[in-house]
Amino acid sequence: MQAVKALYKHGKIELLEPLNGVDEAELFIVVLDKKDANGEISRTLIATEKNSEQEFKDIGLASYFDTDEDHDVDWEEVFDVKAG
Repeated sequence: MQAVKALYKHGKIELLEPLNGVDEAELFIVVLDKKDANGEISRTLIATEKNSEQEFKDIGLASYFDTDEDHDVDWEEVFDVKAG
């Protein structure tokens, strides 16, 4: 996945940076309307600290790892990735 800056003018999109190593891709475009731009950062895009358990809950997979077998396992310890 890459993020590149582009301009849209008169029905055409001009990439301002190359897409490195990409021959074909599906694009998801975020449009920032220049007329309505106020220079403020969207509050919904501000990063928040989460752990992997919260992320699995957010995407609906928490129950996948919440079995009797896994309940008392400290997976961060098993994979030696304890947060400092």
